Amino acid sequence: MRYIIILLVAVALLGACSEDKFTTYDSTRFLYFTKGITADSITESFFFYPDKNTHDISLELLFAGNPVTSDVAYRVDVDESLTTAVKGTDFDYEPNGTWRAGKERDTLVLKLIKTPKLDNQMFRVVLKITPTDGFEAGPTANARSQRVVFTSKAIAPTWWDAHIVRYYLGPYSDAKYAEFIEATGISDMTGFGATELRYYSLKLKYHLLNQKNAGNPVMDGGAEMSVPIVG
Repeated sequence: MRYIIILLVAVALLGACSEDKFTTYDSTRFLYFTKGITADSITESFFFYPDKNTHDISLELLFAGNPVTSDVAYRVDVDESLTTAVKGTDFDYEPNGTWRAGKERDTLVLKLIKTPKLDNQMFRVVLKITPTDGFEAGPTANARSQRVVFTSKAIAPTWWDAHIVRYYLGPYSDAKYAEFIEATGISDMTGFGATELRYYSLKLKYHLLNQKNAGNPVMDGGAEMSVPIVG
């Protein structure tokens, strides 16, 4: 009988430990960026903001775990091992934030600073979630870090992504971007739906066709400029 009692006590203690571990894990909150460090890195250029000496980028943060029922502090630090820019000179931000009760997401504002060295160089900022009493970093399936690359050189705008390359405008070049602006009167197709993307891409296509029919084909390097949009 004594052995049965000991066995029951051991089972009860084991169950209590398991329940405690589950509760502890379940109560953990994980903080992460909605974008990531590799494929979802952000690239910006002051080339698109010629009259600005600073440019703010909003980095969205989400969390997983128990709801935030009271204000909770969090922290985002610079990953010095991966960052080539200098805080306070090339960029700035507030590392300490407060997650307000009831919020589902928060935003960290990263200020990029225009300096002469950006004219012929690209610099990198990598920010990382720092564990605090309120938030753990991660989990690993999510983005614990966020990379931002910036310059003043002409680069492909962020909206000119692989989808645009494949179905609408083809590979980016400075010459094609200039012709696109001339043909359409716009420089940004961020957030455009399929109908708008098609409309403006066809405007460039017909612009190139008209130039060719007039005996002035538009060249892009050593080849005639073209776009893949069908129509």
